[in-house]
Amino acid sequence: MHELAAVWTERKGLLWIAVTAFLYALILIPFNQSGWTIAGISIRPAAALPVLLGILFGPAAAWGLALGNIAGDFYGSWSPMSIFGALTNFLLPYLSYLLWHRLMKGNDARVDKKSTGIFLLVSFVAILACMVLLATCGTVFFGRPFESKFISYFGNNILWAMTVGTVLFWLAFEPAIRKGLVYGSEWVKKSNAT
Repeated sequence: MHELAAVWTERKGLLWIAVTAFLYALILIPFNQSGWTIAGISIRPAAALPVLLGILFGPAAAWGLALGNIAGDFYGSWSPMSIFGALTNFLLPYLSYLLWHRLMKGNDARVDKKSTGIFLLVSFVAILACMVLLATCGTVFFGRPFESKFISYFGNNILWAMTVGTVLFWLAFEPAIRKGLVYGSEWVKKSNAT
């Protein structure tokens, strides 16, 4: 976990923190301000990004998405719960990064059936864990109903991650690795192999 601190001391790490924060806030803000919902559930297309950005940028994405979430909430949906939203947006990409690199160890960094399956598995596990945490924080600290909040959080995030997130994975994963648009030593060997 030292990498979470080390990312702040490296130029490339700072760059990816800034890029992910800006990109996440850029997508969050218009939808937070509009307040669009379906059946009382906020439309949140930015939920397509955390798993993929976590895989590519690891701890930099964790910090970037937490900061981007805070910026996004300031423009439309800020509440005390935003603190736990930032925590969740920190943990989701970081957990995705840890799971991905553990499950893909020894495999080529390319888009195929196996990597897509692992992407979907990582998305499911990381989102499930983080949305349970978020709903629990809402229940414990603010008396919000756990079941309805969990269903709302999990449903929204898993829908975007499994659909748009998967398409973004197919489109962006290999080019990002080929061009070195990734963060972390985990990619050095894989970048050389592709």
